[in-house]
Amino acid sequence: MRSFRITFMGIIFGVAGLAQPSPKTTAATLDRMTAAGKSPQELARYVFDTHGCKGCHTVGQQGKLGFTERGKQIGKGFEGCISMLTAMNLIAQVPDAQRSAQERQKAARFQEFGCTFCHKIIPGKMGLTDVGAKLTHLHLGCVDVEKLVASKSTPQR
Repeated sequence: MRSFRITFMGIIFGVAGLAQPSPKTTAATLDRMTAAGKSPQELARYVFDTHGCKGCHTVGQQGKLGFTERGKQIGKGFEGCISMLTAMNLIAQVPDAQRSAQERQKAARFQEFGCTFCHKIIPGKMGLTDVGAKLTHLHLGCVDVEKLVASKSTPQR
């Protein structure tokens, strides 16, 4: 379940071509915010605001995010988080040169959607990057962040 939440976060947060803080910077900022007593909503909003989410998502209602026009375009045909994770676990076992066109496309989307910010593929299983592990430890998996950002109690910036 945690992998699903982290994966979804990677999808909603990653947008190719938008400058994002490095994993080291993100981890340090989350540590400082946590030490300063920032709320889960503030932590979630930091991730949303700094990791390209706004390029594809709008702050929604009732715990759901909406889509910008760009988000609607790049999300066409998205197979879903669990399907993508399952596929990537298998694709990771196939050498790049031997991957089918469909496998290459899924691997590219995994990167484009920002999944690699929190996930690292280890053939046969899903691992977490340092940032993914930190966010999981803070109980800020993908679904949690989405709900916190889209909730009415989230400060608007």
